[in-house]
Amino acid sequence: MRTRIPKWSSVKFRFKQFYEQKNNQFILWRKQQKVKNWLVGLKKSQTKVLLGANFAQSGGVRNHIVAIKKYSSLKIDLIPSDQMMERFNAWDFEKRFKDLFFKFEPKHGTVLHSHVYPWYIEWCRLKQTQGFYWVHTYHLPYFPEHANNEAMKKWQDDYNKALENEAKHADVKLSVAKWQREFLKKNNNIDTIYLPNGVDVELCDEGNDQIAFKKLGFKDYILNVSRHDPVKNPGEFVKLAISLPEYRFVMIGHGLSDELLKEEYQVDVPNNLLVMDGVSQKDIQHYIAACSVLVSTAKREGLPTLVLEGMAHSKPVVVSNEPGSMEAIDHGNYGYYYELGDIQDLKNKTLESLKDEEIGREARKRVLEEYDWRVVSKKLDNIYNGN
Repeated sequence: MRTRIPKWSSVKFRFKQFYEQKNNQFILWRKQQKVKNWLVGLKKSQTKVLLGANFAQSGGVRNHIVAIKKYSSLKIDLIPSDQMMERFNAWDFEKRFKDLFFKFEPKHGTVLHSHVYPWYIEWCRLKQTQGFYWVHTYHLPYFPEHANNEAMKKWQDDYNKALENEAKHADVKLSVAKWQREFLKKNNNIDTIYLPNGVDVELCDEGNDQIAFKKLGFKDYILNVSRHDPVKNPGEFVKLAISLPEYRFVMIGHGLSDELLKEEYQVDVPNNLLVMDGVSQKDIQHYIAACSVLVSTAKREGLPTLVLEGMAHSKPVVVSNEPGSMEAIDHGNYGYYYELGDIQDLKNKTLESLKDEEIGREARKRVLEEYDWRVVSKKLDNIYNGN
């Protein structure tokens, strides 16, 4: 019987497969070594608080944890660090390197502080059984509005279950808003301490209206900062712009465009509205500084950073009548609110706010007294220290 000689193309293909497999194994090994080295360095550091999970690149939770690190008097490390997140992604830590991280033993006396992500909450609860002090901050859970009143996605359900069933075991549980503290007690029988979401007033004060003017060619516009998300409700702001053709409008948000707003939210962007893709939190301050009114049309918020930033800039703000935004403006004492879905009411409140020269100054005073991270961080440091 003849021995079949494989075709050269087949041999070459198998060799390529073998090479790619070995190369992938080597790449994975290198990544594992980087994670191990990072954890060794973390163990040797003088860190007081491990703060995580640091997966989001933008948004309210990201702003929140970055501000904690910036303003705390204690040494705080983000988990994972920004440097590690430049090399890896959330999936790497949740799946590929989970075992490595779960075997990591922080230095005795380290405080663990979790936010949002089930992976980190699970790790904190494990370490709590080994004697570590665990603080958890409750941010906004997922409501039907997040799924456009349809069935929520599995990952949204998983997040809610982690908050309801796992985070409740933390030694200290914090709520970023008073309404949320009441909601958690009533619906989940979870007792929390109110520690508000803060605003980085120093960053707000760096806002320069001339920078925005140079980029846009105009200022004194009505501003909305949003994103492509049903809970942010960007279509309602477009309808406001349509109803006030004599005013300029600017909308800034990741993923937003004229085409997307028409396709996903069934609204035609008018000529008096400029839609821009998202920018950094620092750059947002320039656009707030140049606006005449800041409008939020969100259907749900925890305690909205954006609204607090507008107030810190001494700008009149108009918000929907959802609990978090209403709390930020003290139910109308420091800003205007409208009935969600009522464009005529939104139009009327926006016009009223344009004439109000006093409310913005009073709103800034409120922010400086209660929401400035320089105030909030001192209270949080006391919690870290067990006081």
